[in-house]
Amino acid sequence: MIVAPVRAKLAFADGRLDAKYHCSPGVQANEHILLLKEGGAELRPLAGEGGLGYVSPTSRTKRVYAAAGEESIPYLRPYDVFDYLPQAADLLSKAGNADFGRLMPKPGTILQTCSGRNLGPLAYADEYISRFVVSDDMLRLNIENESDRLYALTFLSTPTGQALLTRSKTGNVIDHLSAEDLGAVQVPFIDDAFTVEIVGLMRKAISVREQARIRLDELVADFQEALPPIKRSGKLRDGWTQNASALGSRLDAAYHDPLVSRTREALAAIGGVKVGEVAQTSMPNRYKRYYVESEFGRPILSGRQLLQMRPVNLQYIAARALDFSEYELGVGTLVFGARGRAEERISLPALITEERADWLASHNVMRVRPNEGTSPGWLYLCFASRHVQLQVKASAFGSVVDVVDPYNLNDVILPPLDEESGDAALQCWRDLGAANTLEAEAVNRFEAAILRKVGASI
Repeated sequence: MIVAPVRAKLAFADGRLDAKYHCSPGVQANEHILLLKEGGAELRPLAGEGGLGYVSPTSRTKRVYAAAGEESIPYLRPYDVFDYLPQAADLLSKAGNADFGRLMPKPGTILQTCSGRNLGPLAYADEYISRFVVSDDMLRLNIENESDRLYALTFLSTPTGQALLTRSKTGNVIDHLSAEDLGAVQVPFIDDAFTVEIVGLMRKAISVREQARIRLDELVADFQEALPPIKRSGKLRDGWTQNASALGSRLDAAYHDPLVSRTREALAAIGGVKVGEVAQTSMPNRYKRYYVESEFGRPILSGRQLLQMRPVNLQYIAARALDFSEYELGVGTLVFGARGRAEERISLPALITEERADWLASHNVMRVRPNEGTSPGWLYLCFASRHVQLQVKASAFGSVVDVVDPYNLNDVILPPLDEESGDAALQCWRDLGAANTLEAEAVNRFEAAILRKVGASI
């Protein structure tokens, strides 16, 4: 049951007495803002007259994809920007996309989703994100003053801010948010000391995350550069031949791709090892879903949410649905989505650190737990490299949905151990986890302050 207090003044002003209306998150959030104003808080819109900044709406842009060898620029879809380390969804042609520059967000831009099923999440463009062309299906919120920008970013991330964002959404089939709707959101400034506290936390979170992202990206690139080059001897469209005796139980072409077999041979020749020799791989059984509110269960991640800094639409599951100990991730576990489309996000890895150690993951998630003495950071660099990605994707099977199973994964050959790079990669993941914790603290403090002030006004 949803219970929410409503003042008579508000009920008569809106001309509505039905509970469904007054219990909706958007109406409650707006009531909170009005109470904060009555309590002395200064309200400023995100954009427009007296606003903190301005919103840059983006019109539909024709995308021309790059041909092999053509000068290109990496492209991110809207939900890619929420990942720990976003990876280019495609490469766009520089020559064919003359206006691509306007879609490359400058550092400090707040990127706001403006359509989709899970409307509301937003991201901050740091130096790493600014390397990409970001989809035109995201609004750009530009606030010049850093303090105002970080304060607004924190507020928009709170439950109250998210409810205000989606209050005016439109659309018959797909929800939409306009630039005007975003600009009209009122940001409450409670007091100067509180502003300094929130801005300090969010600034630290963004700085730590930015440095960790850039360093981790460099580590992956250097690790891969040191491995034997991957190059086809001929065009894929020309096909290849395969002896019948070598087919075994697999008839799918990807599994027998000569590029995959040459990669395996090259890694073995420089001292590579099989996954099964250095780690334990597993996927738990399917379970019945009993989702509950956060205070009554544990967070459970899907394959896509594994890669997200703040999981979008995170669910919580009750203890009666499954054995927590079997689905708990644990520190140092490498995870990736093992069911999906092999040509897309399947097999993209994440590393679990302390802040998510007791979180759960679905039966669609592969767990790779390093043996004692095996570096979790090295394991991540291995799975992030193209050499291992090729093998894992090729091992997937399925008539409708591709699946990577532990049996085939154990035979994937990894590059030789590199403890120094592995330790550095592990530290990057710990820093990313620390940034998440700092950001969550800022958001939670902001929401708590709102509820505290509102409670005192009722």
